[in-house]
Amino acid sequence: MKLRVLLVILAIIVAVIVIFRLARKPGRVQRASIDLPSSKMLLPPIPGHPQPTNSFPTAAALSPDGRYLAILNNGYGTEQSDFQQSIAILDLSTHKVVDFPDVRLGQHARQTYYLGIGFSHDGSKLYASIGSLTDPTGKQPNDTGNGIAVYAFHQGTLTPERFIKIPLAPLARDKKWIAESNSLPKGTAVPYPAGLAVLPGTGGEKLLIAENLADDAIVLDAATGKVLQRFPLSSVGVVPAAFPYEVVATRDGKTGFCSLWNASAIAELDLVSGRVVRRIPLLAPTSPTAPGSHPTAMLLSPDQKYLYVALTNSDRVAVIDVAKGELTAMLSTELPEQQYGGSVPDALAQTADGKRLFVADASADAVAVFDTSNLGNDQSSLS
Repeated sequence: MKLRVLLVILAIIVAVIVIFRLARKPGRVQRASIDLPSSKMLLPPIPGHPQPTNSFPTAAALSPDGRYLAILNNGYGTEQSDFQQSIAILDLSTHKVVDFPDVRLGQHARQTYYLGIGFSHDGSKLYASIGSLTDPTGKQPNDTGNGIAVYAFHQGTLTPERFIKIPLAPLARDKKWIAESNSLPKGTAVPYPAGLAVLPGTGGEKLLIAENLADDAIVLDAATGKVLQRFPLSSVGVVPAAFPYEVVATRDGKTGFCSLWNASAIAELDLVSGRVVRRIPLLAPTSPTAPGSHPTAMLLSPDQKYLYVALTNSDRVAVIDVAKGELTAMLSTELPEQQYGGSVPDALAQTADGKRLFVADASADAVAVFDTSNLGNDQSSLS
């Protein structure tokens, strides 16, 4: 009897070893199971499962052909990226992510990615904004200073091509620079480029750029780096105060908009004449010590009739009639029964037919969905 039991045990052990070795043979797909409380089991890869990327992704840009998504990672990096900031490319047809760390943006770099990223209209180039306070003009070895990194893009591969330096911004006589930086020439400010938009042009592409610490926006010639236009956005005596954040432009390149993070407003820019058309206040505080609404992300509707603006500190999305330059609706991103602020809307997207608006609520780990087919009616979150 004991011998029979021993033989059964040995047979089980041998069977387990054989199965294990077969499972480990080259060419076999290893699929780790995930047990669920419902007694069911998931076998990865799971459709739609999260894709790992570098640290702190803050912005993304879709290629003109709609095949690739470029993701700007401006954190401290990871071990996989050798602690360098990077741009990751997601192939939307294969769902494969490839990361492209930039050696100029390592652990001890005196410059950083910030917010701006965008493809050229033919999809052959990718632009990304880089800012520096500690070496704003790029005097030290391996420093870039403030400017726009230009990458060649081909079939999902990114290669550094050149760097467009942005000069120190001139200050008006009645303005005073108050941000900390290494000694600057009198009457200048650090530009610190934030959001960018790629503009069409008969003589080549241009870039509309928000200068976050200079309280202005500029238009650059993408080929030569020459500053073609400058839009002053400061309304007080010190700089920075408005903190221009994001920019968008109409498809014809004639009108631009810039969100003013600390001024609780957006500015409309005439990109033909080079003047500021108007400032549109958005839930501006009534007291100078009260917190602002912090306009951040912006999105033009597919028909370009409406401009959506995320008011990150007010849990709202402002809807602006582009033709009139007026606020036409205010959408709440608050969760059901939410009593205090905190959903923090900071990104926007819309369906091609303009009937659904998606709002990323960062602090709520949720996406609010709005019916925007009739903006004349009251709006409510769908999910």
